[in-house]
Amino acid sequence: MDEYTFEDALAKTKVTCTFPGLEAVQSHRDDVAPCTSLFFPGCSFLNYGIPLVNAVYDLLRQAGSVDGMSLLCCGKILEYEPESQVVRPAFEQQFRDRISQTSIKRIVAACPNCVVALRNLLAQDEATAAIQVVPLPVELAALGYRIDPDTALHVARQDGRLADADSVVFSVKDSCPDRDTGEFADSLRALMPEGMAVEPAHNRTRSVCCGSRPRAAGRFEAAEKCCALNHGEAAEAGANAIVTPCMSCTFLLSTLVRDLPVFHYLELLFDYRIPWDYADQYMKLRFLFDGSLGVREFYGLDSM
Repeated sequence: MDEYTFEDALAKTKVTCTFPGLEAVQSHRDDVAPCTSLFFPGCSFLNYGIPLVNAVYDLLRQAGSVDGMSLLCCGKILEYEPESQVVRPAFEQQFRDRISQTSIKRIVAACPNCVVALRNLLAQDEATAAIQVVPLPVELAALGYRIDPDTALHVARQDGRLADADSVVFSVKDSCPDRDTGEFADSLRALMPEGMAVEPAHNRTRSVCCGSRPRAAGRFEAAEKCCALNHGEAAEAGANAIVTPCMSCTFLLSTLVRDLPVFHYLELLFDYRIPWDYADQYMKLRFLFDGSLGVREFYGLDSM
């Protein structure tokens, strides 16, 4: 079991996490270095792929793209908590208060849900409204990174269903929160190797939910139908795999329906396969303010 240590520029904590065990210890630090550009992986990314979080952060720092990070939750998942109408606004106010006391001017966020949630909460106050929120794949594409086709095939073959495949064709699963802007959709396609991506019948502004939202609301049959539709459309498009820009999409499409193997684009970029068969055990870390470390399963996201 490996250990990873991060300094949180917003919570002013030092956090050590194990992976895959997801045991975590945090301590308050007054000497956390200030930053102007923040990497924000989000809860799903943190829980499913801490080694990838570490690798992405190192890459962005070395490229001069960010100079700090935060493991905090964006607050979206709090809408599924009891008394969400009180809990979520309170957290968002804490977030605005804390970030307004820093020199942070931009946030590079890995998750489509986080991008929308952060933009919305920051826009509610003049002190934070000018802070830029940049989707991670947009940043990576702008820095010139691209997924190598041989690496993509190598990662794909780690799934037993593609172990002997001569080639792999990915159907692109766009995320629901990105429908209005298409930023994740455009940049994911820019990162993909030429000829390795095909379009399902419902994409971009017409993308079909992976099933995460109905599942979080306890509508498990509806969630499975969403997954099945995405898998079916991928196969109809001639794909033998699915690629997504969203960790939650990758998890659910990998576990509820297993017609095709599903990959997050960062797995293909960094040559690292997340063991999705066991990922339902991972979703237990959530970091909030006030020195509290939420180490439990999310309400509404328990294993099926």
